[in-house]
Amino acid sequence: MTAVGAQHTDERSGPQPLTLSRVASLAAIAFFGAMPFLVLVLVFAQAWGGSIAFDFHQFYDSAHAILDGRSPYPPGGEPTTSWGGPYPYPPLPALLVIAVAPLPFKVAGVLVMLALVAAALGTLWLLDVRDWRCYGIALMWPPVISAVQTGNLTLWLALACALAWRYRDRLLVPAACIGVALAAKFFLWPVVVWLAATRRMLAALSACVVGTAVLAASWAVIGFAGLADYPHMLGRLEDIVGEDSYTLYIVGLDLGLPSSIARVGWAAVGVALVVVTVVLGRRGDERSAFVVAVAASLALTPIVWLHYFALLIVVVALAQPRLGVLWFLPLGMLLTPGSGHPTPFQTAWTLALASLIVALALRSTLARTRAVSSRPVPLPVAA
Repeated sequence: MTAVGAQHTDERSGPQPLTLSRVASLAAIAFFGAMPFLVLVLVFAQAWGGSIAFDFHQFYDSAHAILDGRSPYPPGGEPTTSWGGPYPYPPLPALLVIAVAPLPFKVAGVLVMLALVAAALGTLWLLDVRDWRCYGIALMWPPVISAVQTGNLTLWLALACALAWRYRDRLLVPAACIGVALAAKFFLWPVVVWLAATRRMLAALSACVVGTAVLAASWAVIGFAGLADYPHMLGRLEDIVGEDSYTLYIVGLDLGLPSSIARVGWAAVGVALVVVTVVLGRRGDERSAFVVAVAASLALTPIVWLHYFALLIVVVALAQPRLGVLWFLPLGMLLTPGSGHPTPFQTAWTLALASLIVALALRSTLARTRAVSSRPVPLPVAA
């Protein structure tokens, strides 16, 4: 009996058969676990070799200018950034970067890149994504990689959206998150429309108040330097880099449309998305309305580069909290250069893919709303 028992023990402790489910499990670990880790290692290794947080450099330099008593907005709009243009943001991002300004740029840049990876993962967690595979594949999305590489604000804006959604039934959290986001970059204003459309008018007004107060306070810190010329500087910036962008306006120009007609078409699509946000919000479909509000934010900004599409992490997570087709579609942006004057095909492909992702996400959220609304209301049980 002892020998037989030992034989059975040896058989159980021996090599397990390579079943189909085991192969699938190992493949999932390799693709959704090991590969994202290797991608991040390569991104950080490449960054350390000379391309650390390229966009972060402008915040870092502007923070040092403030610490030295200089304005980040010198008269005449002289170039103050590593890419040869003026500092294009309100003062708030530069003021926040003062916290890491004493560090060498490479060290500060790596810390910011690590924080952005955490922001991407935190965004998914706040949006109730619990499928570990979604975390892995999101870190391989080209827009997310670009956002980490460049060290810009996009993933912080995604985190602000996630916080506003998760705590949407409170007042202070969405008002503070969206308000501060507006003070850093006036990009997420359609989310304020969403707040109002979903009958959170006080939160919408509070977000505007917070944004205005933080913007005024941050500009007051630098003596309101550059405030009067800031709108003109933004116009010049669009003239300089606007063609190096993924917008419907550029698609119109690529199709040979006159500039005025292309601009009207671009604006009409953006306004239509805002209207849809309002209609869905008033109907009570706040999830679908939020998806469209994020899409409107992307559609209405005049300058869109690859990293902007990292905001689709919010759209996909709201529509499909478990792994599905939507999580794989952004990988198609491997054909999309981060910037550098994309070809007409690259521009059209990127916008078509982003539109497809939003459309499929909206289809999913609308179906979810219909399913919830069609559930029978349980009858009260008689005492």
